[in-house]
Amino acid sequence: MKNLAAPSGLAGARSHSKTDWSRNQFFDWPLAAIALSVSLAYFLGAKIGFALTLRPHPVSVLWPPNSILLAALLLTPVRIWWVILLAALPAHLAAQLQSNVPPTMILCWFISNSCEALIGAGCVRYLIDRPVRFDRLRNVGIFCFFAAFLGPFLSSFLDAAFVVINHWGQDSYWQVWRIRFTSNVLTALTLVPFVVSWSAEGIAWLGKIRRSRFLEAGLLLLGLLSVNTIAFYKFAPPADSALLYLPLPFLIWAAVRFGSRGASAAICTVGFLAIWSAGHGYGPFSTRSAEENALSIQMFLIVMSVPLMLLAAVIEERSKGETTLREREERISLAAESADLAFWTINFERKESWMSDNGRAIFNFGPDEPLSRELFLSRVHPEDRNAVDEAIESARASSQTFEFEYRLLRPDGETRWLISRGRYGYNDRGGIRELIGVAIDVTAQVKANLQLRLQREEMAHMSRVWSMGELTASLAHELNQPLSAIASNVAAGSRFLTQGSLEAKMFEELLADVAADARRASDIIHGIHDFVRKREGTRRLVNLNEIIREVLRLLHSDLLGRATSVETQLDPSLPSVDADPVQLQQVLLNLLMNSLEAMQSTPEDKRSVVISTTCEASSTVTVSLRDYGSGLPEEDMDKVFTHFYSTKPNGMGMGLTIVRSIIEEHGGKLWAENVDGGARFSFRLPVTAKNETGEIV
Repeated sequence: MKNLAAPSGLAGARSHSKTDWSRNQFFDWPLAAIALSVSLAYFLGAKIGFALTLRPHPVSVLWPPNSILLAALLLTPVRIWWVILLAALPAHLAAQLQSNVPPTMILCWFISNSCEALIGAGCVRYLIDRPVRFDRLRNVGIFCFFAAFLGPFLSSFLDAAFVVINHWGQDSYWQVWRIRFTSNVLTALTLVPFVVSWSAEGIAWLGKIRRSRFLEAGLLLLGLLSVNTIAFYKFAPPADSALLYLPLPFLIWAAVRFGSRGASAAICTVGFLAIWSAGHGYGPFSTRSAEENALSIQMFLIVMSVPLMLLAAVIEERSKGETTLREREERISLAAESADLAFWTINFERKESWMSDNGRAIFNFGPDEPLSRELFLSRVHPEDRNAVDEAIESARASSQTFEFEYRLLRPDGETRWLISRGRYGYNDRGGIRELIGVAIDVTAQVKANLQLRLQREEMAHMSRVWSMGELTASLAHELNQPLSAIASNVAAGSRFLTQGSLEAKMFEELLADVAADARRASDIIHGIHDFVRKREGTRRLVNLNEIIREVLRLLHSDLLGRATSVETQLDPSLPSVDADPVQLQQVLLNLLMNSLEAMQSTPEDKRSVVISTTCEASSTVTVSLRDYGSGLPEEDMDKVFTHFYSTKPNGMGMGLTIVRSIIEEHGGKLWAENVDGGARFSFRLPVTAKNETGEIV
């Protein structure tokens, strides 16, 4: 439910500090100013109403006090409505007592007037978001029904009953009801919008108006007064009926150009001049009896006021909507330019197309060049054109949103990367009505990703070289064994040749041993070369068990030198993964070296590394390395994967960061955990999927 007691845009009971409240608890100057203004306006309205009364009827053609009270309630908070009603009571008494009205009738009229204002204001304030404005069609409709019709309709029964009960006047109950109802409907339609529209925002808005608008308003007022003088005053009654249409162009002018303020002011001007002229025997509304003249004026002004107010509200609402839409488009355009976005629409029914300026710049389209699917595809890179065309056609056939990434080949030879998203719109018959879409230029991001990948590869290469530097002694020992064996075999063969006792079979065995040791040395050298050389990564089907064995061969001497044993628990049916073997070697080598260094303070008889491989649900392969070292910091386990973090005095703090990036680039996951008496590092890689023909998919 809406809160009727929310503060309004006008004044209200001002909040005070404790000191101010103790000093002014019985008197609030702003509230007093509002009460005094309402009292004076009510009194003047009553005097004007009496002046516009057509005798012998006790009801005026236009009775402003009720509408002044209604406007005051619409402009003020609900919590001070009682103050507004109390302020109007003395003004009501003063005005009515001067007219020789009986006190009982005076109080009865005030009750009916207050009821009308409360009914209208309560309904309007409940249904319209505060503050009340007449710049929306819905607001005007609510006001016309509840404040201008329902309030006078219900309160007129009470007012007519009071008149009959007090024997005031000569009219019957229904005559009083009808006269009062039409009088108050007319007053509400003419006076309330004027008071509310011109009082809601004070006079601050006048300073924002251009001089040309003031000049236009002056010309409008002059023209309106001139035609009203002609229509309602100068000419004789028989010749004036056709001139009632003269004010219409100026009323429309006021509504179209000046909104609800201009329309309400124009309606009040026409209304007061028409009633004043009729009361003095001028114009087309002075030819019949007083009752008929009053009814004619009222119906003429009511029928004129309602559509004019609705017209002003529609125009003002549309104008504000266009302003909001224009501001939104400007913000979207600014955001699109900042984010390199391109918007476009193609209406197939009207054969119209539109693309944002930034979009035409991205695609290198001319400012007036009509859009089409063929033109768009002509800008797509030839290698991506078929895929893009198929995606668009699939979205058109399935009524789904399409999204794809592609390369744009501009006429100037520049290649750009874009991501486009769009959908087709359909009419009521199911036919395609329009195509709307947006594209974002991700060229900078693609280039940045490429540069980042190159930097990662460079960093990985440096890490491999650094790792080989640490293994220099172990690798020298590995090479020394086959080279020493070759030297020994050559020396033995030389001695046999010198002694002349060499047998052919023995010589063949010596040569075979030399060849085997040479191959062993060559394999070690080639392995080192493949590991440290700078190259582009190449992925292929690899078996992680073989990668583990190769790394263990490289570290064989280092493991012996550190008195560390390695236990392997390798799954013999381990499926292959699509990976770069050198990068996986780097991962395993880094993890193994970390495990070895973590066990430097571990007794030699307990130095051990357990390497295991498992396959989970035929979809992933998991590799785990468990050591019996010092473990990982418990406070933040993931901290070991951050840049430049190392527990080694001379560590770079990049090894595990590179390891994680390699695993994630392969679509896997790396994690670490502490176990009883050490730590375990594990990583998971997806198994390479194959189709029925055995091809990798």
